[in-house]
Amino acid sequence: MQQWQSRFPDTSIGMLQRVQGGDEDAWTDFANRCGSVIQEWCKWRHLQSLEADDIIQNTMIIVLKKVHSFRHAGRGSLRAWLRAIAWRCWCDAAARANRLQLEELQGNYEVAIDEIAILEKQYEELSRLELIKRAMVLVRQRVRASTWEMFYRTALGNECGNTVAADLKVSVHVVYAARSRVQRLLHQEVSMLGQHEGVQYGFPGTVREAATTG
Repeated sequence: MQQWQSRFPDTSIGMLQRVQGGDEDAWTDFANRCGSVIQEWCKWRHLQSLEADDIIQNTMIIVLKKVHSFRHAGRGSLRAWLRAIAWRCWCDAAARANRLQLEELQGNYEVAIDEIAILEKQYEELSRLELIKRAMVLVRQRVRASTWEMFYRTALGNECGNTVAADLKVSVHVVYAARSRVQRLLHQEVSMLGQHEGVQYGFPGTVREAATTG
């Protein structure tokens, strides 16, 4: 550190006094000398060029505001003062970067949580549909083909009960009785499968989805 300090001796007290007195020409020379000191300090800290530019700019802004209250206290005091301001600017920049990184990580975490929740919901929905498909296979094997047709056409195909009754040459009461029986059996099968596998289910909307996706 002593090597770069010796290359840039303190600005003369006379120049400092002119700067503090409002001499714009003196300020230009003073700012150039101070900028060189801060730049070397940034190099000593191994800062990247863009980061160093920000430190130099922020340091000089503070120097401009506080130079009138600076009191020269001997050789090296100006360099120490500039170094202290540059150090504080660097610490502030690092703190801001850490906050931004933390906010970014927090944002990424929240997005990940939301995506996981969506995937879990989709997985649960697929599990319910698969459960109902299995229940429909089991129930279909337990009832007559005509009974299943009445249920399927009215509950899932949205056909009118009178139309189905006329096609199958039975009364409307028989059609809706068959539909009710199949739905009751489906409820029972899905409930038993769900209890065994820990899966919740919905009805009858999910029954229609299961039928149309398989």
